[in-house]
Amino acid sequence: MRVILVVLCLLGAQTALAQTVQYCSPAQGAIVRAALDQAKSLTITAAAAVDDTPEYARWFGTYSDRKAETVRATLKAVVRAIRTGGVSLQCDSLRDQGCGVDEYAWVYAHEPYQIYLCPAFFDMPPLAALRPGTRASDNGTREGTLIHELSHFRSAGGTKDHCYARRDCARMAQTDPARAIENADSYQYFTEDVIYYASQPVTGKATP
Repeated sequence: MRVILVVLCLLGAQTALAQTVQYCSPAQGAIVRAALDQAKSLTITAAAAVDDTPEYARWFGTYSDRKAETVRATLKAVVRAIRTGGVSLQCDSLRDQGCGVDEYAWVYAHEPYQIYLCPAFFDMPPLAALRPGTRASDNGTREGTLIHELSHFRSAGGTKDHCYARRDCARMAQTDPARAIENADSYQYFTEDVIYYASQPVTGKATP
């Protein structure tokens, strides 16, 4: 991979504008569109959830208002990118520039919002199948990958790739939080976990 709170209700009430999907089969196109729509909803929720929480600490290190505002601003920028309807997604093959065997997607940071999807992208689990701590979920989800790539664009965060995979990025958040805040995978895993852990049963939770 290369290189809201005030308006939350308004963002949530709107629907994403049409995006462009190129060189994908009908089945791939359906997967891509569903993943992008889910990525929008996920990122809206994540932006509202930026706070002094275990999920924040896991992916961005020690909390501060200033750092949290940077994280929130990047997530809101990703939402705006999707809402413009200007996202273009292109299915590439392993022969195409940028698609290695272990790569899921790639972008040119100065060319918003063109995302190139590699064959391995379609082998990733969807958000509903996320299971942090398992090997299959170590590199995240399709929705999370789109958030990762969108955050790379200079107009939507300008993030870098300082680490990949959950274990490595969780470690970096504790040892170098400044780099974690500018790392694309950190945003991906934070947004995924905000939804995942919120949906888990809580011991002693009162019956509705």
